[in-house]
Amino acid sequence: MVMIVASVFIMFTILMIDQFIIDKKFYKEVEESLVADHLVHLAIKDVTAEWGEEIPKIIQGEISYPNGVVRYSLMKQEGPYVYIEFSSKTKNDREGRVIIQYDKEAGEVKEWLEKQAV
Repeated sequence: MVMIVASVFIMFTILMIDQFIIDKKFYKEVEESLVADHLVHLAIKDVTAEWGEEIPKIIQGEISYPNGVVRYSLMKQEGPYVYIEFSSKTKNDREGRVIIQYDKEAGEVKEWLEKQAV
């Protein structure tokens, strides 16, 4: 009887350890995804804060943060809107891409399109 109870306890313990490992991997992926998204948010705020009244003709660059790097470049300009692509890469190589539609007249981001990282 002791062997049966011990076997059940050991199997239950192994099952819980396995579930813990799966959950740990999942939460690590979620954390990396949030870090990549946060980097893009920081870059958008930093880049658009520099503009003021006049938007530069050449919009391209790279910003380094403690958790990763963000590259940005102008895609196109249509009337009052500017489309800029932001691409982030965390220290653990997680990538994120976002294209924003910036309204020059209002001085704010109007649309946010998240793209799948390649």
